[in-house]
Amino acid sequence: MYVRVAVPIPSSKTFTYKIPEKDIGSAGIGKRVLVPLGKRRATGWIIEAPVEASTENDIKEILSVFDEEALFSAKDLPFFEWVSDYYLYPLGMVLSEALPGGVPPTIRRRVRLALQTWRDDESLTTTQRTILKRLASARRGLSLNALRRIAMNKVLSKDLRFLEEAGFIVSEEIAKRPTWTSGHHPNFDPNIPESYSDAVETKADIILNNDQKTALDEIKKGLSSQKFSPYVLHGVTGSGKTEIYLRAMMEVINRNGGIIYLVPEIALTVGLIRRVQGHFPNEPIAVLHSGISNSVRHQQWERIKRGEIRIVIGARSAIFAPVGNLRLIIVDEEHDTSYKQDDRLRYNGRDLALVRAKNSRAVVILGSATPGVQTYFYAMSGIYKYLHLPLRANDRPLPKVFVVDMRQQRDKKGRIPIFSDHLIAALEETLKQKNQALLFLNRRGYHTFVFCSECGHVFNCPSCDVALTYHASQGVLKCHHCDFTTKIPTICPVCGSKNIKSQGTGTERLVEETRRHFPDATLARIDSDTSSRKGSTERTLRDFAGAKIDILVGTQMLAKGHDFPGITLVGVVAADSSLNMPDFRAAERTFQLLMQVAGRGGRGDKPAEVIIQTFSPDHYSIRRAQEHNYIGFYNDELPARRQFNYPPYSRLISLHLSSLNREKGGKTVAGIAETARKIALNLTGGKVDIIGPAECPLHKLRGRYRWQMLVRGKDGRSIHQVTKKLVEEIDTKGMEIRLDVDPVHFM
Repeated sequence: MYVRVAVPIPSSKTFTYKIPEKDIGSAGIGKRVLVPLGKRRATGWIIEAPVEASTENDIKEILSVFDEEALFSAKDLPFFEWVSDYYLYPLGMVLSEALPGGVPPTIRRRVRLALQTWRDDESLTTTQRTILKRLASARRGLSLNALRRIAMNKVLSKDLRFLEEAGFIVSEEIAKRPTWTSGHHPNFDPNIPESYSDAVETKADIILNNDQKTALDEIKKGLSSQKFSPYVLHGVTGSGKTEIYLRAMMEVINRNGGIIYLVPEIALTVGLIRRVQGHFPNEPIAVLHSGISNSVRHQQWERIKRGEIRIVIGARSAIFAPVGNLRLIIVDEEHDTSYKQDDRLRYNGRDLALVRAKNSRAVVILGSATPGVQTYFYAMSGIYKYLHLPLRANDRPLPKVFVVDMRQQRDKKGRIPIFSDHLIAALEETLKQKNQALLFLNRRGYHTFVFCSECGHVFNCPSCDVALTYHASQGVLKCHHCDFTTKIPTICPVCGSKNIKSQGTGTERLVEETRRHFPDATLARIDSDTSSRKGSTERTLRDFAGAKIDILVGTQMLAKGHDFPGITLVGVVAADSSLNMPDFRAAERTFQLLMQVAGRGGRGDKPAEVIIQTFSPDHYSIRRAQEHNYIGFYNDELPARRQFNYPPYSRLISLHLSSLNREKGGKTVAGIAETARKIALNLTGGKVDIIGPAECPLHKLRGRYRWQMLVRGKDGRSIHQVTKKLVEEIDTKGMEIRLDVDPVHFM
């Protein structure tokens, strides 16, 4: 019997292997196998069985079959193959990304006697005789570690090779499968701490308003149709989107269907899981994200595959879960960039939700208060069905938004302050009324750069084209891209001056400045520095929900999905940081971020206000955020997209190329661009443009020099065809190429 195996190597090639007689009964599609690959061994996945083989002599045998149960079925394989083809990423590497990893069977080499007895031989050394004597008393053989202990940790490779070639011993590789034990209730995940959402009531008797009823009725029609039905659920923050999700889930569970519920951030699953458990107390729930231990992830995967779990909640990778009879996929905060993986397989979980729902003839709900421009465009075009929730639940008002022009603000020394007078006064009133405030700044650290005040030299990362950030709590300068860390310099390496200064504000400094103004307030901070400590984010959020914290400072992690009724003030300290990024989506992302963080306020019984500090008060993204006006922003944004032929009026694939050598890399990239233009002309007759190459805004990152190039056209299939042909033809020796493939909006 022969099988076809995909191995995680940077090649689209798959391999045929022979199944040993002892493993014929256990080999099947979706199981991991240990295979010889050149001079090494590799773990792969069986993707076809059985297959015909032309010449038996040239085909190697599989060394071991790892799994008792398959990790995926033949019905799942077309989805993985689609991902491989669309993202131009080898199938074996797609499987290594999608399937639970980190828990491979333990491979152990054991040595046993070739015969039951052995004859003494004068040519044998003392060590070799010792090995044979001990093996004679070990019927099943001994591991290499055991033999090393017997031989007093001597190097045994030469002795073992001699004994094996002489026919005295046989060495075998044995795979020890992992075993799982769990004494927990099937609904309990040991990696989920007591949730901060326990401090927030979830009511079972919520009455839907008319807009919610209309949206839910439409979704029920889609569920009844048994057809692929994509919906955009556009609801302002606090409009009750989650309640619609839960009721749609109940419909699916009552029909014995399966559900995948995606959220953009791991922190959001903590509160969500408790709420879902409250609605489905007798239903096992799987939680899948990078914070889950490998053993729990693998165990849950197997239970999902067996049909024991029908509800899966998680971050982007949960879209690969082997949910049976999949009827509903929910993508909450569908606009969020966290759904995009930016290394290795650069997929978007939101996009794959559409593809998977289409393959399963299921319903997919793309929910957001600020849908992506392309998503809204396709909804208005009728490709997606549009559902709108324009009002907050229980008729609560949206917070009033004030925009402060920081160009007009100066402190006593004539400098631009961190806090405007308006924000300081609002914080004072909030604390006086015993309410809570959220301060948002999308930069971590203390100062954002350190420089010499004499010659202007900025202390940059040696591996990246970026200034080092000062972290006062650790007393170091740190690169936020490669994690390079160094002590604070005392002398300028350029001019020798000791006048070293720091400038800019990060969340660490914002906390210190807030404490200086309000020494009696209880403060806490949430960003990627604090969240690296296990459980710290959940504890902080729980304390904030329990009113143990007066002012919470954080980055964009706080802008998503959290529901804290006690917040009556939201302060955005620097609204321009995302607006000035060199990206055609900068205005869109600024608007979305401001709308989302503003939406954290006023969710309780008390009204709230939002104060946005900016140097660009007249920019339409700022003005429309002040008005809570998504449609106004959309109408402002589209003309610029149309003028410069950016999505949704075109489709884009971005190629990122990098090299350790700047000069050679630049020449290679120029040659690749020329090849790309020839391919585009030959395949599409000039309907696909090649833009660039150009140096990336961060030209040097992690020691590599980087360039980018765009493939642009009206038709997604055409630009994909050109890119695929280019990747097949170009010589990338000494280069690294990464692709950002266009979002999936075709149906």
